[in-house]
Amino acid sequence: MIELHCRPPHEPSTHIGIGSGVMRTLASETKGRRVFALVDSIVAARHPEILAAHWTVTCVQAGESLKTLAQAETVLRAMARASIDRNGLLLAIGGGTVGDLGGLCAALWLRGIECWQVPTTMMAMVDSAVGGKTAVNLPEGKNLVGAVHPPARVFVDPSLLDELPEPEYRSGLAEAVKVAIGIDAPLFEILEQDGENVRARDPATLERTIHRALAAKATIVASDLREDGPRRLLNLGHTLGHALEAVSGYREPHGLCVARGLHFALDVAESLHAMTASDLDRCRRLLSQHGYLRTPLPPTSEILGFMRRDKKVEAGVVHFVVPTGIGSSCVRGLSPDQLGAVLDRR
Repeated sequence: MIELHCRPPHEPSTHIGIGSGVMRTLASETKGRRVFALVDSIVAARHPEILAAHWTVTCVQAGESLKTLAQAETVLRAMARASIDRNGLLLAIGGGTVGDLGGLCAALWLRGIECWQVPTTMMAMVDSAVGGKTAVNLPEGKNLVGAVHPPARVFVDPSLLDELPEPEYRSGLAEAVKVAIGIDAPLFEILEQDGENVRARDPATLERTIHRALAAKATIVASDLREDGPRRLLNLGHTLGHALEAVSGYREPHGLCVARGLHFALDVAESLHAMTASDLDRCRRLLSQHGYLRTPLPPTSEILGFMRRDKKVEAGVVHFVVPTGIGSSCVRGLSPDQLGAVLDRR
């Protein structure tokens, strides 16, 4: 098993275990604890053996429709009926939406109890399970209501990806591509040179990919838990991505929207002369290599309405992540009008 730690100063650390079969240790790891398990219903049906008798289990249907204040209240009231106390543990077993809701409920219950994340999708394994961001959506925008509540432990079992539907796998892989373009050049090389094995879900290649993505994220989060500085780089592709999700009524998969946002971020970088032509070409080829194409966009006016309400906007300025090279990026303060001008040239 590969082990990582994320240790923000003056905050509890997160222990991350990556390896085939780690999910099957949960029953023994939680003995003696009062456990509330929020579980993706599909995962529960496929892996009933992981559900321990001493847990209180609530199964939910994953998806963006899960991330609402009404759903949070439903879970919190179930925790009340289960008599979860301050020493209790919330297990979030599922993809990013289950992890988001579970993490938020753990942060809110009795002003914060311990949370363990058990990601079961590519999206959650390479990104959302680590870092402590929890949130639900409003009609006005994505992830507008949330809290930072890092999990104490994360159990990453890549063997679960064998049964993941291809659209969900591709959606999650887009987050690894984001890290490769904006943060981690060695990961870029894995995805570029070993792309066929990545797409085929070769176990060894997957473990390397997940390890690189999580190591990069853990390093950034450890230096900036509250997203006041370098953690903003993890939002590469997300300004347009979140707007596209909102325009679609959250029917479009998060990762595919982020992938389209990566194309847009490269367009912005090109307009600002922030990248060399050769690096731009390599990044665009990587996106195409993994099937992320420059799909048509909604009208600029629709997109900008959501961009202006994005949580990365301060005083009318968007903190936009601009790629600057292979595995590097920076945050630039850009106005919605500047972004709109690039959108109009798409």
